[in-house]
Amino acid sequence: MELVFLGGAREVGRLGLLVESGNERVLLDYGIEVQDTLVPLKPKLPLNAVFLSHCHLDHSGYLPALYTMGYKGNIYATRMTHELAFLLLKDSLNVQRKKDTEPLYLQSHLKEMKMKREFLEINEGIETGNFNVTFRSSGHIPGSVSITAESEGKRLLFTGDIKFIDTKLMKGAYSDFKDIDVLVSESTYSYKNHPDREELEKKLKEIIETTYHNGGISVLPTFAVSRTQELLLILHETGVPVYLDGMGIEVTVKILNHPDSVRNADKLRKAFKAARKIRKNAQRYEAIKEPCAVITTAGMLNGGPVGFYMKKLHKKENCSLILTGYQVEGTVGRTLLDTGRYVAEGLDVKPRMRTEFLDFSAHTDHDHLIEFYKKTSPEKIVLMHGEHTEEFAEELKEMGFNAYAPETGETIKV
Repeated sequence: MELVFLGGAREVGRLGLLVESGNERVLLDYGIEVQDTLVPLKPKLPLNAVFLSHCHLDHSGYLPALYTMGYKGNIYATRMTHELAFLLLKDSLNVQRKKDTEPLYLQSHLKEMKMKREFLEINEGIETGNFNVTFRSSGHIPGSVSITAESEGKRLLFTGDIKFIDTKLMKGAYSDFKDIDVLVSESTYSYKNHPDREELEKKLKEIIETTYHNGGISVLPTFAVSRTQELLLILHETGVPVYLDGMGIEVTVKILNHPDSVRNADKLRKAFKAARKIRKNAQRYEAIKEPCAVITTAGMLNGGPVGFYMKKLHKKENCSLILTGYQVEGTVGRTLLDTGRYVAEGLDVKPRMRTEFLDFSAHTDHDHLIEFYKKTSPEKIVLMHGEHTEEFAEELKEMGFNAYAPETGETIKV
């Protein structure tokens, strides 16, 4: 078995892993680096099949382009992942069309991908060529999986993006893997540990409630998938009026159509029903007339309805801006965190709003990764999807693990 790292090695984004066994090949994920639209290397064809761990564009964003390269086969994912990926890919194409550069794929390629999708659910497996592939829950977002691929007596585990602890929305990842020869692991937060989740939720509620009682509005720019739904659940417990704006509305509807994809669909349904949905600009003006909380896209402040709220509220000291997700370098959100300035929508200002960053990560952290490696005891650990993979590999070696941090373009024999 050979592993070819097409992207996502020593970086976060454009993840692609080609697994070869004899003349057989499967591709695990094929995404883009969202901020700069960087793409992975091309895989060697033909491919037996393509498997997608979850819908996020850094894992799915270049899949339609496979159909420009001559790939004619299927893409396997959970039904939830396929539905959400199609929504995100369609939106991504619309964003690309507004730029000066050529889009990465056409509507026809997206349509072909949709026609070629195959559903493989959590705890199900399939044989393709001499590969036996199985999906297990990764606890990251609705529909997300870790993938095992067995061939020629070797067993690979690809974690995808993974979260081991339970959150308000998701049950923690499956972790009872045995006899793993090579563990290809995400390492987004290999360099730190996350704050206690319950303490984060408590602090979030305190900010929302204080802002509300001071007559202000809390603006929560957030990712449409998973974070929007988690925040809905938390904010519903405060009793503060909640507005929902942007793509998170459509995503929540899709998730509620697959109630098994989350921990407590009934609670989410109640929270979603109670939230006031904003679908027109006039409704935004109505929303900000009274104290409330607004959950809106985009999570890194790049585009989306959040720009409206920043224009209207950035001068108001009784309002709050609460970032809850990772802010990629170069984004409006990262600039705000690093410099204190909001530079977008024709503005370059220092907001007078209370600004907070709460680390509601959907990824696991340093200590939980170590705990997982000890439990799984793989022959070899290969680190991907992280900006600190080399340092982490050295730390793991000192602990007695056989660990390696490949570069994009590298091939490893198992």
